Amino acid sequence: MLWLEHLEAYGSSPHTDSFPDSPPTPLTNGIDQFNAGLFWECHETLEDLWRATPYPLRHFYQSIIKIAVGFHHANRHNAKGARNKLSEGLRLLGPFTPTFLGLDTGALARDVQGWLHAIGQNTGIVWTELDKRQMPTISATC
Repeated sequence: MLWLEHLEAYGSSPHTDSFPDSPPTPLTNGIDQFNAGLFWECHETLEDLWRATPYPLRHFYQSIIKIAVGFHHANRHNAKGARNKLSEGLRLLGPFTPTFLGLDTGALARDVQGWLHAIGQNTGIVWTELDKRQMPTISATC
């Protein structure tokens, strides 16, 4: 987590000049799956990209993976799993907001925060109400 701590403390690093200008094809495919509510499939699609990518960009891909898995847990009414993965993903996403690779990462971060608030810390979750809540999407910046 040293790269993440550095990014959180100082923002971009000398290595950020090697970031791509637009999302690579596997990320685009994963985002399409995410936006279709195929959260587990998104995780599977992005896993190889994440493993093959050096730090600090690796943290960005990992953030999307963890957020996708968090929503997979939410769909299965696993509050603890959803909270854990959404929180981890949100922390990893932080240094890459409000925009990154042409994506509106700030909106995604706000949506994740809203879900974390809705899930809360208690065990009295009304899943029928949360099931009606719209899942977030990852969109391009205008």
